[in-house]
Amino acid sequence: MKFEADKYSMHQYIFVFYMGQAALYPYLGYWFSEQGLSHTQVGIVFSLGPILGLFIQPIWGMLCDRFRMERTLLMLSTLLAPLIAFGYLFAGTHFTVYAVTALGLALTASAMVPIAESLTVRHAEKHGFSYGGIRVLGSISFAVTAGSIGLLYRGTGLQAMFWVYWCLMAVLFATLFQFDKQQGVSGWKRTSLLAGLRPFLAQRRLLLFLLLIFGVSVGSAVNNVFFSIYVGAGEDAAARIGILNTISALSELPLFVFASRLIRRFHYFRLLCIVALAAGLRWFLISLDPPFAVLALSQMLHGVTFALFVAAGIGFIHEESPPGLSVTGQTIFAAVSSNLAMLTASNVGGWLIDSYGFPVMYRTTAVLCVVSAVGFLLMSGAVQTKLKRKVPEMEV
Repeated sequence: MKFEADKYSMHQYIFVFYMGQAALYPYLGYWFSEQGLSHTQVGIVFSLGPILGLFIQPIWGMLCDRFRMERTLLMLSTLLAPLIAFGYLFAGTHFTVYAVTALGLALTASAMVPIAESLTVRHAEKHGFSYGGIRVLGSISFAVTAGSIGLLYRGTGLQAMFWVYWCLMAVLFATLFQFDKQQGVSGWKRTSLLAGLRPFLAQRRLLLFLLLIFGVSVGSAVNNVFFSIYVGAGEDAAARIGILNTISALSELPLFVFASRLIRRFHYFRLLCIVALAAGLRWFLISLDPPFAVLALSQMLHGVTFALFVAAGIGFIHEESPPGLSVTGQTIFAAVSSNLAMLTASNVGGWLIDSYGFPVMYRTTAVLCVVSAVGFLLMSGAVQTKLKRKVPEMEV
């Protein structure tokens, strides 16, 4: 039974982890707005975590690759993140408390996603699963939770989300005891922290790839910060936010499942070109201030703009990472696609909204996505021969 528990440990972790994400993060922007924060202040709060994360995430990754600390860091983060999140609940009108809480969450929660993603890829390889076959469980749990939790918050008030998040993180902590202490470790070698970063910075193709990833990620980051404010005006705001997030999460399911096949069919750069174009279309549709039905339909594009984006980005970084440095690679990817993009989006996005309104903000991100799509298309043509190597088969 111990072997079976270890075999499905990542399935359990991913399922519960994204329940916790669905219970808190889709509603934070709206919560901040309801507490009286301006769009610019909301942007500042969301940017403080990424500022710290830009420096701390690569350190977490290199520590994991050198000392095999994945399980320990996940345990510490899972314990501390929900406790720190309560700072938002008791912040009141004190902006400094919001800022300190954001920094505290960055110090803890920023380690969770890249470490989990790296472990999921390696766990899938070890046990004969596909990355998408495991990661799709997170989409299922996110969809189920987001759909039901919005109705709960409508009755209890949004302050309940901090307590729900704490409870789910307690369950998540319990799943970590199913992990083997050497969970996912393969190809590890002892090296200095700076030496671990040097191989990534020396790859020009990887640096260009990260620049284009950033261009696509800014739109998603802007949407993550301000979408709940954009659609949350009026009654039943929590229910509407929950429904829209449920639709987007459900759209991920088939694309995570078939991500490996799509990567083999189109290869990384061509697939990311399609992702970037779909993202540009999505942000342009939202910029038109459409009725709720059209907003719901635009959420169906989330499966392409998120699921395929994550699968292709993580897969490419996993292949390009030197042996024993896969967590470092994933933390660099997360630092660019999440932290740096969120830092830019929250500050520039808040300024654009206050100065010109939501439509201009969304259209600006749509243009960035189209430019990135052209970049991925050019990269695909330039390295077409090299990209023909077979993607490792990890089907469900």
